[in-house]
Amino acid sequence: MAEYKYDEEGGQFLTFVLTFLLLVLVPLTYSVLSPSRSSSSKKGSWDARGQKIDLIRSAKKRSLLNPQISSRAVFVLAGWGIVAYLFQTILNTAANSSHAVYDPFQILGITASATEKEIKKHYKRLSVKFHPDKLVLGDNQTKEEAEGHYIELTKAYKSLTDDTIRKNFELYGHPDGKQEMSMGIALPRWVIEGQNNIYVLGMYAVVLGVGLPFLVARWWYGSRSKTKDGIVNTTAQTYFQHLRDDTNASRIFALLAISEEFNDPSLDKLGPKHKDEAALAKLEAQIRERLAEYGPEWHLITSFKNASIRKALLMLYAHTLRIDTGNKRLEQDKLQYAAKAVPLISGLMSISLAHNWLETTLLLMQFTQCMVQAVPLQDLAAAELLQLPGMTPDLIKKLQASNSLAKLGVQGFWKIPDAERKSVLTGAGVGAKEYDQMVSVTSTWPRLELVDAFFKVSGERLVTTGAIVQFIVKLRLLPPKKDGSLLRDGRRLDARRMDEESSVRPDEDDAKDTSTTEKEEGKQTIGFARAPYFWDERKPSWWVMIGDQKLDRVIVQPTKVSDIGTDKVRTYSVQFQAPPQAGLYTFQAILKSDSFLGSDASRMVKLKVEDASVLEDEGEDEISEPEEDSLAGQMALMKGQKVKPARAEEDDEESGTEEEVDDADSDDSDSDSDSD
Repeated sequence: MAEYKYDEEGGQFLTFVLTFLLLVLVPLTYSVLSPSRSSSSKKGSWDARGQKIDLIRSAKKRSLLNPQISSRAVFVLAGWGIVAYLFQTILNTAANSSHAVYDPFQILGITASATEKEIKKHYKRLSVKFHPDKLVLGDNQTKEEAEGHYIELTKAYKSLTDDTIRKNFELYGHPDGKQEMSMGIALPRWVIEGQNNIYVLGMYAVVLGVGLPFLVARWWYGSRSKTKDGIVNTTAQTYFQHLRDDTNASRIFALLAISEEFNDPSLDKLGPKHKDEAALAKLEAQIRERLAEYGPEWHLITSFKNASIRKALLMLYAHTLRIDTGNKRLEQDKLQYAAKAVPLISGLMSISLAHNWLETTLLLMQFTQCMVQAVPLQDLAAAELLQLPGMTPDLIKKLQASNSLAKLGVQGFWKIPDAERKSVLTGAGVGAKEYDQMVSVTSTWPRLELVDAFFKVSGERLVTTGAIVQFIVKLRLLPPKKDGSLLRDGRRLDARRMDEESSVRPDEDDAKDTSTTEKEEGKQTIGFARAPYFWDERKPSWWVMIGDQKLDRVIVQPTKVSDIGTDKVRTYSVQFQAPPQAGLYTFQAILKSDSFLGSDASRMVKLKVEDASVLEDEGEDEISEPEEDSLAGQMALMKGQKVKPARAEEDDEESGTEEEVDDADSDDSDSDSDSD
């Protein structure tokens, strides 16, 4: 009769728990360690990782008071601690287990390769040593233990030498023959004991009735409460209602401030009683004074719906205007509000692109640049120079008054003669070390050069209506120290104009898969962007898009390209469908950085679209015309098409020409005879 045995020692149950825990911990540990491993590795020759202001560095510096450990990392550490404990417990259980496999060789203390003669000789020595009548008992040894040990030795000896007992051992694994059948269950007995039923059922009820529905509901409602861009649905709905094609920059600040992500119920409840109210009131006065310098369109409203909106708007303005609040807690809030604003701007951009608004989309891209670099959107000419370390609005005014090249931004600053530039800045109080750092950053600034931009269709010479067109751009970074040439919209001033009539080029290599090879061509890994006032490290990318400025429409939706280096020309292609009508279209190829000001490029591109019948006519011209006397030639004549004349006719024409010459000769001879 089968007997069910429960895991009294707990080894099997603990092994099951350990296996399940490892299945969860191993992938989770990889997800925790992989970001740190990638961030610690070198990211190419150009990298500005770690170039942050002191407040960000101190906030992210690990210490006993600020360990910077996430809840996921704590769970992983605790999980591996439990794994170590379970592993040690299982080893101890296995060592002390009463379910060891019967091994007579181990009991006798001999090897499995010993001969029968060696076994008998060894047993004789053991029997003399451990016989109960001859054994001297130790201090902690009883007579029953000595007799039991001797019986075990005798049983092991007989299982190896006695034919009947050895046969039982070989067949059933035990010298006593067939044992009672048992089936083990990898659960401890306390799980099914009657007095523990209420606790076991309670645990099942909590896990299956509360925990599992809670996790499923949290995942379900969490995924439904946000858009694919990670924006709260109520925020996205607000953006849809208020974003228009004529939305100006000040209204975008207001849209960001009313986002649900910045809602703080505790702040709204306290209102003027909040501990930071005095600092916020002083900050509001400073912002109003600064905005008044930029004109009435930047007028700040006098009243706010709640305290959360007021704080969000003040934090965003203070970040881009670089106004110091004098409060460390507010300074950290200001940086974190700006970091939250960048994905919100991406959400606004998705709505703008859904309507194909070009100007609004470009404005939002500039918003992203200014938010990352913490520079004012109100004065983009000065904002570009504010990206340099140690630069201030007063220094910019003095530079622009000294030399008009300073109005060209970073590259204009580089073009100013060093002696003049150093004289102006050091005279305004800039130290030698600070000046050297400013020049060093300028020399490596990632200016974008648009080497080439054109259209083509795979396997064709022309672009026809409705065809799948590839727009190909060739780019590279051109830091001033490598080439100090001035760039206008990302192109050299002395660059030769190409494709004046059309930017369409024939596809010369039909076998080349441009969808894969061209997107990978010229890739060169680069590091993180220099954004000292942005909370997180950021890898720079560039939006590639095509627009029609006259119609204010986005023709080709923007896609991002990265890994643009200084040593190679990066090739990137975007596919789109040609217009349904033939004609010459003039578009604007636009490349905008998502991390820098002064690293954009653009150029006019002309797309000449031919009617599809043009390719058919070319195909017919390539086919040779049939001869007149052939069947195909007769059919072509009936259709009114061209045919080649038959060769017989050519021969007749040649013979006719000869006859005409003979006739002419005979006429000449006749005339001679007449004259005679």
